[in-house]
Amino acid sequence: MKRRKMWTTALTLVLALTCLSFRCGGGPPEDQRRKLVKAADDIAGGISAMIDAKRDLAGKGRITQDEDRRLTQLLTVANDADGAFISRLKSTTVIDASNRADLLSLLSKVTAAVNDLNSSGILRIGNADAQKKLSRIMSSITAAINILAQLQTAAMTPTH
Repeated sequence: MKRRKMWTTALTLVLALTCLSFRCGGGPPEDQRRKLVKAADDIAGGISAMIDAKRDLAGKGRITQDEDRRLTQLLTVANDADGAFISRLKSTTVIDASNRADLLSLLSKVTAAVNDLNSSGILRIGNADAQKKLSRIMSSITAAINILAQLQTAAMTPTH
């Protein structure tokens, strides 16, 4: 019986330390904000990679001038929307009810611009190889948007 009590005590101690090592609720608000900024920065990196890929494809003649022009316009809109979202996030110290609507509005603009880039730009490219290359980059941008969507509810819930 004494040995069982010792194991129970040890197990309780291990579980208590394990619980303390995990941050329930996603961690402090600053960590949550950083995760959002990181995901938004990842979108900016994907847009930058897509701009470079688009230039390369245009230089090699794999996309038409019209496709290049359209992609340039859509990438500019997506980049501007993401830049505004990043700027607002970085100027925010705590995500709470006072700035939630503004952040959600900016995130909605980023999402709409990226969706438009995909549907009106990438998916309309005639060259299958060029489309495939840009679609791979788009998948990383979409993954970052999905992270933002998952984190927005956890990170933007009002604290009491």
